[in-house]
Amino acid sequence: MWNIPENQKGRKTRRVEARRSAVNFSRREFLKVSLTASGVLVMGVHFAGCSNGRGQMREEAESTGVFRPNAIIAIQPDGFVQVAVAKTEMGQGVFTSHAMLVAEELEVPLEMVRSYHPEAGPDYQTFGVQITGGSSSLKESFVPIREAAAAAREMLVLAAASAWGVPASECEAREGAIHHKDKSVPIGDLTRAASTQEIPSSPRIKTKDFKVIGQAKTRVDALEKVKGEAVFGIDVSVPGMLRAVVIRPPVMGSTLKSFDASAAEKETGVEAIFEFERGVAVVAQKYWQAMRASRLVKVEWNDDSKLKGLNSAELASEAARESRKSEPDIPAGLKVFEAEYASPYLSHSPMEPMNAAAWVKGDSAEIWAPLQWQSAAQGDIAMLLGIDRAKVKIHTTMLGGGFGRRLMIDYVVEAVLVARKLKKPVHVIWSREDDMRGGYYRPINHTRVVGGLDESGRIQALHYHTLSQSLLDLRDWLPGILPEWLPRIARTMAARAAGSLVESDMLPNALATEGASETAYRIPEHDVKYTQIRVDVPVSFWRSVGHSFNAFAMESFIDELAAAADKDPLAFRLEHLPQGSRERNVLEKAAELADFSGPRDSGWGKGIAVHKSFDTYCAEVVEARVTNGAIEVRRVWCVVDCGIVVNPDIVRQQMESCIIQGISAAIHQEITFENGHVIQGNFDDYKFIRLHETPEIFVDIVESNEAPTGVGEPGLPPVAPALAGAIFEVTGQRLRRMPFLQALKDTK
Repeated sequence: MWNIPENQKGRKTRRVEARRSAVNFSRREFLKVSLTASGVLVMGVHFAGCSNGRGQMREEAESTGVFRPNAIIAIQPDGFVQVAVAKTEMGQGVFTSHAMLVAEELEVPLEMVRSYHPEAGPDYQTFGVQITGGSSSLKESFVPIREAAAAAREMLVLAAASAWGVPASECEAREGAIHHKDKSVPIGDLTRAASTQEIPSSPRIKTKDFKVIGQAKTRVDALEKVKGEAVFGIDVSVPGMLRAVVIRPPVMGSTLKSFDASAAEKETGVEAIFEFERGVAVVAQKYWQAMRASRLVKVEWNDDSKLKGLNSAELASEAARESRKSEPDIPAGLKVFEAEYASPYLSHSPMEPMNAAAWVKGDSAEIWAPLQWQSAAQGDIAMLLGIDRAKVKIHTTMLGGGFGRRLMIDYVVEAVLVARKLKKPVHVIWSREDDMRGGYYRPINHTRVVGGLDESGRIQALHYHTLSQSLLDLRDWLPGILPEWLPRIARTMAARAAGSLVESDMLPNALATEGASETAYRIPEHDVKYTQIRVDVPVSFWRSVGHSFNAFAMESFIDELAAAADKDPLAFRLEHLPQGSRERNVLEKAAELADFSGPRDSGWGKGIAVHKSFDTYCAEVVEARVTNGAIEVRRVWCVVDCGIVVNPDIVRQQMESCIIQGISAAIHQEITFENGHVIQGNFDDYKFIRLHETPEIFVDIVESNEAPTGVGEPGLPPVAPALAGAIFEVTGQRLRRMPFLQALKDTK
């Protein structure tokens, strides 16, 4: 298989284990976990249950020795287990967590399990969609992946029991073998015999006494990444493949007027330079040849972009004015307070730039790309080329980060268009500047909050008005994921109709209001209003999506109400959170961990925030100061409740990643438009905090029997409000606009 390098097979990795108490729960509790994990979004685990499927399974086992009882599990004759991971590995650890789930139920050492990305297709879809996002990978897969492994285990046990002439109930799987009293046989020796067994319709999975789940295990892909053996999109090499860069307009949406490539065509390695739908393609044998030649192409653009004249500062001011056009009806007798919060456009900026390789061959296409949304790519490319979806073969590579950017497939479409023109495999590679100035962004946001306190200082009313661009533009991606049996015109019309509903604001915009519309705070009168900012800046899901700006506004305003009530911000929150709630639990633990109520070091302040996103509860305390005009963050304490933990190391790593990205965005980052041009271009003016600026981070994970939930995003939303609270404590200044460093400068 293309995605499984030969040097992976049979390779052993070092095990690093940390002590952790075993997770046990009753069958009733486990049923709740199973129903939750399976009922929210059930990943399709396709068993070879039909007669044709069983025949294929037995035929493959007989001819190759590979036992493949379903689309997920393949057991090799040498005992190694291959796991097809439908979710995209982009650093969040799904290769490891899925391998651990299989090792747990199949009763094999983790070192014997190999994860890989399968070719995209129906076997790996959830409700007809193959997508990685919303911190949903483990939540969707926790039960189905284990059932797939358990089915294989039971068939192996039946095969061994049959060979020994003993009851299957007397046999057990353990350490990569099936045992009966003093006899044992490695599972690799049973692959052919197991393929003749009936596939269990309801395989039994564990409810307690986990051996692998809950342990801190080394990532299964760590060694190949360190050694440079992992294949990322940018590493793809296909025989005869050309490399291409695309010259795009300086103002997104502008059309090409003319170009002169006479000087560029003389450069070494250049194969072709031509106009196409996305700009001017410069194709060469190597990337740097194409890049060097592209700088010699003289291009003129028409002044016809819808973004012509756009200034993000003016857009923010317009949003602020719009938020004040209506006044909420606050009950009489309450003390009324209000504040406004602003968040800028943000770039996703994953470390690996956008890239994709494509080869269009007649009525078929083959794609190699770092993707988060395989089914959308398959559908859109099929529609673009006028071919069947099944004729579009998608190879998912490793991703050098995603953060929602790779849910968009613009870079894949470019590769397809260029490859179709040249009738050769082509790898289109973007530069950092290409993506930062011509990609997709987290929407700009402005929020006005008005609250009313009674005489005791309790919140009795809170009215929340948020304004941002909509992320629900269904016209772009709905046609590609609707069933293929629908006529193309029907899919297009459905997408247009859905898009019109979004434009008219008739559909509730859950993504724009998430984190504000649902709150654990006990507030008798709480309403949320959304107004769409209509501008043609391309926007996309950014890490934690709407939670990223709504948590900032909501938790910052809670701080302000606490101060207005002359109450401690921790005590004020606890006063409004129900006893026994998971929000209250993580908040109290974080406060204790950080000694939030204790004395402060001179010049340092502490802020606190709690937020639920993607069904995960997270509280954070940030310690910071302002010195010589700079914001310094010294320590961050994080407590997270994400249900059953599969690998605590991965949870900690994801919390640390969220915190670092959240601090970077809060202090430094913004994408600004001036006369339609994006000003920022690379990490010199779109800054992430450096290693010496990174705070000491403490992460505590709550022991839980609840269903596992996501950890790739929930650590980010509480960072900004907690940091704002810390800065207020030492400066007395409320920072209501991100990035904070610019806000501090603007107030001087």
